[in-house]
Amino acid sequence: MTSEVHKKRKLLIGIDVGGTNSDLVVLEPEKLDSENRGVIAWHKSVTTPDVSVGIEQAITAVLENPNYNISRDEVISVTIGTTHFINAVIERDTKRLEKVAVIRLSGPFGQSSPPFGDFPVDLAEIINGYCASIDGGSEISGKDIRKLDEIGLREHCKKIKALGITAVAIVGIFSNMNATQEKRAGKIVLEEIPDCDLVLSHTISGIGLIERENASVLNASIKRFGRKIIRSFVGATRRLGLNCPVMLSQNDGTVLSVADALEIPIRTFSSGATNSMRGAAILCSGDSDVEGKNVIVCDVGGTTTDVGQVLPTGFPRQSAMYSYVGGVRMNFSMPHVVSIGLGGGSIVRVDDDPNHTLTVGPDSTGSEIVTKSLLFGGDTVTTSDVSVGEFVDSQGLEVLPDYMKMGTPGIVQGRFDSEYKSKYTAVVRRHLERAIDRVKTSRDDIPVIFVGGGSFIAPDDLDGTCKVIKPPFSQVANAIGAALGKISSSVSEFRTLKDGEEEVEKQAIIEELIKKATEDAISKGASASSLEVVNVVSDAVPYVPNVYQFEVKVVGKVDYDHLLQMAAKVSFLEQVQKEVYTSEVVYKEAKVSKKETVDYDYASYSPVVKDGIWTLTEIDIDFISCGAYILGCGGGGDPHSPAIELKRMIREGKKVNIVTLEKFAEMTGGKGRAINVGYFGSPTISGEKLHGDEILQSLSQMEKYEGFKTDGIFMFEIGGGNGLSGLWTGCVRGLPVVDMDLMGRAYPTQWQSLPSVYHDKKGYPYVTVSDGNGFQMTITSAVDDVQLEDILRDSMYNLGCQGACVEPSMSIAEMEKETVHNPVSLSWRIGRAVHIASFSSDLDNLPKYIIDATGGPGSTRCLLTGKIVSVEKKLKRGYGYGVIEIESLEEDTETHEKTTIKIPFKNENIVAYQIQDDGTSLPLCSVPDLITLVDTDGNAVGTQDYRYGLVVYIMVFASSDKWRTPQAINIGGPQAFGEAFEKITYKPTGKNVPTVPVADEFNS
Repeated sequence: MTSEVHKKRKLLIGIDVGGTNSDLVVLEPEKLDSENRGVIAWHKSVTTPDVSVGIEQAITAVLENPNYNISRDEVISVTIGTTHFINAVIERDTKRLEKVAVIRLSGPFGQSSPPFGDFPVDLAEIINGYCASIDGGSEISGKDIRKLDEIGLREHCKKIKALGITAVAIVGIFSNMNATQEKRAGKIVLEEIPDCDLVLSHTISGIGLIERENASVLNASIKRFGRKIIRSFVGATRRLGLNCPVMLSQNDGTVLSVADALEIPIRTFSSGATNSMRGAAILCSGDSDVEGKNVIVCDVGGTTTDVGQVLPTGFPRQSAMYSYVGGVRMNFSMPHVVSIGLGGGSIVRVDDDPNHTLTVGPDSTGSEIVTKSLLFGGDTVTTSDVSVGEFVDSQGLEVLPDYMKMGTPGIVQGRFDSEYKSKYTAVVRRHLERAIDRVKTSRDDIPVIFVGGGSFIAPDDLDGTCKVIKPPFSQVANAIGAALGKISSSVSEFRTLKDGEEEVEKQAIIEELIKKATEDAISKGASASSLEVVNVVSDAVPYVPNVYQFEVKVVGKVDYDHLLQMAAKVSFLEQVQKEVYTSEVVYKEAKVSKKETVDYDYASYSPVVKDGIWTLTEIDIDFISCGAYILGCGGGGDPHSPAIELKRMIREGKKVNIVTLEKFAEMTGGKGRAINVGYFGSPTISGEKLHGDEILQSLSQMEKYEGFKTDGIFMFEIGGGNGLSGLWTGCVRGLPVVDMDLMGRAYPTQWQSLPSVYHDKKGYPYVTVSDGNGFQMTITSAVDDVQLEDILRDSMYNLGCQGACVEPSMSIAEMEKETVHNPVSLSWRIGRAVHIASFSSDLDNLPKYIIDATGGPGSTRCLLTGKIVSVEKKLKRGYGYGVIEIESLEEDTETHEKTTIKIPFKNENIVAYQIQDDGTSLPLCSVPDLITLVDTDGNAVGTQDYRYGLVVYIMVFASSDKWRTPQAINIGGPQAFGEAFEKITYKPTGKNVPTVPVADEFNS
């Protein structure tokens, strides 16, 4: 027996398969604290059309190198991250993206918001294969909106099959609540189109129909290509005799099983960016300028550069509410990353225009750089060619660093003149500085780490940065991040709680789900002792008594011993090898514009106003929708969906005309009458159950009841989605929209409006109602507006809990007295301020932009910048009640304590209290002033989206003077919200400054 027993190492292989290069690293996790960060070996090779070839070459290169002395049985896991899938979307690759047929189960809803409505035009041209809307869908209660139209579905399947489309996405309204129809529709589709790539939206993401639909469509479009790539991954490792688990990195920095990745490849979309950021943080953890600080990471691959921010924790900053891929908005958890078409293989062109304009990308030679680029004897100029040429011209071939040695460097020596190189450097610098500015949240200079195989094309200094770092092993940073991925498990369920026992039951259910998630994570190979609960959600479902949605997520380190045991099981090997062993060649064909995209300077934008009539553009819609949601004070619903509709209608040539009340009076000879319109219901519902024709039905019903046609339209409330309802109605009916509303914000009840104030809660003698699904009603009288509200709520309770309501027409004199003037202009100004702050990369100072746009510090203020640390929610008669606590990010300079503000809400925010040292609450401001939360990306945060950890600005706006009379405060002040607020005395937050109408300021 020998005196020493060799201890077998436990090694991890991390691989990043990029569009151009495949990077591999072998790590010994027990030596992460060493100088070499546990790196045993690394290798970089060109990504091949058959991906498995490149992977095999890379693994073989390190396994057979005697200097590394690596045995196959030492390798306990192979984790692969890839940008292939996201590159296909960004590059608009017609070879890798499939045409998708989208079938909505939605009944009469969403007809004016068809699929692909917010897709970039060029991407929609590639993916949009067929769209259909059929009877089906569920209410939030789980009841059918309409029965599934199986006959109609089969007819659509025949048309889809005839078109040769093999990717199908089925999207049902509230399929997250009741997936029965989606599952049944899926079975029918597979009967009619066997072997198609089918995606059911409830398996992809949560509530929010358009965002879930978008994610489902992209997943369906990439699924066939994903299957080919994943087959190549597993096939390569098996052929080399590595029988350890193969995993894929997913968007949140954790790992995904092969089986899951085959079904939902979209979960890997940002894995490359996440891995590179985590890898960069590991490589630079000893740098005093990086450790414990915010830092920008630029991962420069062969095709794209992904730019993100790493937090002091070493993990990427996540997107606040929504994520975007290739310009498509999704409600999918992803890191906040800006991807641009710039990499080591990007194609450099000089146009034939008089200025000989030079452009770089966004298309790339990708893996074909080894045959097409100048360095390798081709005739296509790439960034690698020019960057290597610049280096050898200035410093010589003999000192060319290893990471720039490719092909025959002498070919590009002296190839480019000084003017060419100067233009090239300026374009690359502009691309990078612009992307970094978009990710930064402050104008302060910030450290930037460049990683990735193409990082050598980046200049050594950039505006907006205090330090540019290119660390050792930077070329394989994403492979390092992949190798060290953690394991996560999420559990999401809907549960019904017993009356009076909600709190006790909630805690018991959360503990049960944590246990379930923990067991699942351990079964996947997580170390039990390292597991942490990173997310707990228990949200009441509006309008469904005692039903809550629970979600729990746990994350932990990998238990390598457990992974070895898993790898030894035959059943595991059979699972990962089944139908994923073969490999195929996949070529690409990018279809992108060759013109450089220029960011829009919103500060210089002027709206179109002629003769006092403001005709909206798509930019105006962006401004108004952004500002309207902020004016929603947490309620009103997200205006994103109606904004998509309106922008599409404007592109198609339809007009949305806004006029002041004075202009309306002039147009109608002082005798005009206008009708206000709006929806009522839960924001959760409006984001999922898109509107039908309920407003048009109610409007026609009102005109019939009154006996005359209206001359104009205005909004019931400017806050939230209703802030655009009048714009849509005016556009469809060809009527002017008067710049006014009845609230100047959003309130939870109809009687909290100015007609109720001026008529002692009898402001609505009659109203018309429609649910858009066959139900219409005219209420001809009620005791008062409070009873009217109760009737409306009760009428909708079993009819989808959402509808349209139209009130009586108003004369010019009535509108002058009983409305808030120019709220559309106010929302436009707020939205413009947000867009300018974002364009200027100055979101840390966003409150100042908003304050300056809304009357100055005497009218608007920012109470606090902080993080939500507590969220409590409950329901009562359909309203979302709750309380959140927000803790300041910084300590008080005198007390060295953090400030905590508590905000109770009833759909909208009611009061902001500062929590004192003794636990008591000091009111700082209250309704009728506007209290609203804005996240650090400039998005309003609705009460339904309040969640732990979200960083927000608490903004307060002075209300209209019409809300400051005793009668108005009685209706819209704190006492109107119940006993808990009876002792609060309203104190104005500042002086309201009247909004200058856009139609007046910019009148030509």
